[in-house]
Amino acid sequence: MLLYREMIQHPGKTDVGEIRDRILDNGIVLDTSARLSRIDLTIASRVVVRESSDRGAAAASAAGAGERPALRIVQKAFDAWNDHDVERYTALLDEGYVGETHLTASTLRGPEDARRAMKSCLDTLPDLRFTIESALTVGDDVLVSWRALPSQVPGCTVTRLQGRKIAHTWTYWDAPNGLQPTAPALR
Repeated sequence: MLLYREMIQHPGKTDVGEIRDRILDNGIVLDTSARLSRIDLTIASRVVVRESSDRGAAAASAAGAGERPALRIVQKAFDAWNDHDVERYTALLDEGYVGETHLTASTLRGPEDARRAMKSCLDTLPDLRFTIESALTVGDDVLVSWRALPSQVPGCTVTRLQGRKIAHTWTYWDAPNGLQPTAPALR
């Protein structure tokens, strides 16, 4: 467990996959649970690791381990945002897509609303990019922790997929001015 704590305290040293591999290599059983009360979503994951002497068998059984199409779809969505490719992003959305953001009262409904919102956001913030800091996948739900650049605003997005399309997103960030750079304090 000390190895895992050291990696969490220094997240810039390694990526999520490397952390998982180190945990699995050391025979650690890890239970995690996250609850986002604002949207009443609970994400739980359990990793069970076989004895290290049993190297021929599969290393773990976990939600999100191995084949992770949901995470790949969400990564494609972030790539489209970073490339400012509105059409590529909206092609990933389900026709019944719903997008919610904690600081806005209006809910996006459908790919056309998302298209207009993305264009407006990119017109306002032409240098906007996202760096994914970590991700947790459970079935068709993906929780991504990110940092918006150049403002360095931290945030997260919970994405729910339906089939191979994005059906719902909930987005949160930790800045009163949204993704815009914080104004310096007046003295």
